[in-house]
Amino acid sequence: MTGVELFSAGAEGCRAVRIVYKKKVWHLSAADVIKAPNGELPTCWEDTPHQPTWDMPHAFQAPHAAIAVNSAMGSFAQSTPDAVVQDMMAGLDAAHSAASNATKAEPGKKRFGIKRDINPPGTPKSATPSADSGIRKPDFPNAGECVSANGRRFVARPMVEPGFHLCATLPEFQSLWLSRLLPEGKRPTASSIQVAESALMASVFLQPEFRASNGNAFVIFARRDAFFFAGYKNGEPVLWLKCPSAGGTDAMRATVMKTLGVDESLVDSILNESLIDPRPAIEPFARPIFAQLELSLAYLATKHSLKLDKAFLMGMGPGASYLSAYAEESLKLKLVSPDTFNGLVIDKGVKVADSPSYLVALGAAIAGAEVSA
Repeated sequence: MTGVELFSAGAEGCRAVRIVYKKKVWHLSAADVIKAPNGELPTCWEDTPHQPTWDMPHAFQAPHAAIAVNSAMGSFAQSTPDAVVQDMMAGLDAAHSAASNATKAEPGKKRFGIKRDINPPGTPKSATPSADSGIRKPDFPNAGECVSANGRRFVARPMVEPGFHLCATLPEFQSLWLSRLLPEGKRPTASSIQVAESALMASVFLQPEFRASNGNAFVIFARRDAFFFAGYKNGEPVLWLKCPSAGGTDAMRATVMKTLGVDESLVDSILNESLIDPRPAIEPFARPIFAQLELSLAYLATKHSLKLDKAFLMGMGPGASYLSAYAEESLKLKLVSPDTFNGLVIDKGVKVADSPSYLVALGAAIAGAEVSA
């Protein structure tokens, strides 16, 4: 299985990995930054015909590929049935407004291989357009079912805890564009399309310490634009949260540069335990993160009986040691920062620089291969 992350902000090329299951062990057979596909992710149906084809380098031509996409029009969040319906309605309303201002296809006319009919056969009466809104009112889907309306696709899956749902959304024209990105008849075939944040959740499943804890863990995922929290019970997600009131690693770097008055070229060396102490810059930045961390740990303890004295810090890179020291001082919580590829056998000749940046690509491959904790 090949896992690849597309359209990561500020990244040159795409992070890609290939994992192979041999003799009951997962191997990392390739990991590299590969050339991004020509073209940009479409923002409307009219852009869909501009379809590039993307040939993977030979090392990544596995039978299947899991694509994790960073899309401003997609989302991934913990939710409830009512909130999912509200999100769906907001998406439908936006799609309807956009369609009203653009050139519309005639009812029943095929566009880009998809028949777009106002009233598809079998449409329930509750889903027909109303005279007031002009859009369909969706019914909440059953577990694992997809609902597609006005070019927007929603998947909701009830998890272990009753009332706990994870909601992933991605415009259908983007899903279509991504599914046609890899040329037919050649390896790999796009077998999984994921929102980048959802790929993060699976990236820890092969970690030895995660497995040793029987999948009971709290994980902090550090990304350039945000920090995300995930709680697991017996290997199943029971908490997913984007940390409010805090930026990601880019914001932390900017804070260090401004507070200490250093150039961008020196930030990484300062965060990697240099002679300059960056804690005066990091602690104010980390304070809202640890405040939310404390609340999340309390939630897991009271709601799920998970009393944890350590957490995983994934994808951090420079600055991880200072955040770990601060967490142990303020919360008495040990932060473990394992290498991204722990739990895999690294094949001969595979050399990876900046392994934390491959977290999404690895998670996409693990999820696409349906590897469980």
